[in-house]
Amino acid sequence: MRKVKKILKQEKLVVFLSIIVLSLVVIGGCFLFKPDDTKKKPTLIENTQEKSLKIEESTVKEETSSKIYVDIKGAVVKPGMYEVTPEMRILNVVELAGGLLKEADDKQVNFAQRLEDQMVIYIPKEGEILAEIENIVPQNKEGEKGDEGKKEGKINLNQATKEELMTLNGVGEKKAEKIIEHREEKGSFESIEDLKKVNGFGEKTFESLKESITI
Repeated sequence: MRKVKKILKQEKLVVFLSIIVLSLVVIGGCFLFKPDDTKKKPTLIENTQEKSLKIEESTVKEETSSKIYVDIKGAVVKPGMYEVTPEMRILNVVELAGGLLKEADDKQVNFAQRLEDQMVIYIPKEGEILAEIENIVPQNKEGEKGDEGKKEGKINLNQATKEELMTLNGVGEKKAEKIIEHREEKGSFESIEDLKKVNGFGEKTFESLKESITI
C-alpha cells in the first residue's frame, strides 16, 4: 500500500513538472514569434519626415517663383520698386507706396489691372497726360505698353535685362549684374548720373556711356 502511494506521488510530481515545462515553452514561443513593432515605428517616422521636407521644399519653390518686381513712379508718397505677386493689382502697389498724393490724377489709371514682372506704373499728376509721358506703361488702355527697355535706342538702366545692359560699350556680364543688383537693393535710378554710385562705374566709364543710357 505504501508503495502504491509513493508511486502516485511520483506520478503527480511528474505531471506537475510537465505542466510547468509546457507552460514555459508556450510563453517562450509567444515572445519569439511576437511581431517587433519597435522596428516599424522609426520607418514610419522617417517616411513622415521625408514627406514633410518635400512639402516644405515645394512650398518654398512656389513662393520663390511667384515673386515679381514692379516700379511705381509719379504722384505717390513712396515711389520705387516693390516685391509683389502676379495676383495683385495696381491698387495694391499704390497702397504699398503709401497712397496717392493730393495732386494725383486717378482718373487716368486702371487700378484693377493685374501686375507683370518688370512693370512700370506711372501715376500722373493733374494736367499730365499719361499716354504722352515717355518710357512708361500706360494703364488706361488694355494691352498697350510703352517701350520697356529702350528709349530712342538708349538702354534704360531701370528696366533693361542683363543681356541688354551687356550691349553697352565696356559693360560685361559682371558689370551688368552689378547694375541689376544695385536697382534691386537701392531702388530705381533717379538719374543717369546715379550709375556712378555702382561699384566699377567711375567718371570715365560714365562719360563713355551717358549718351547710350536713360532712365
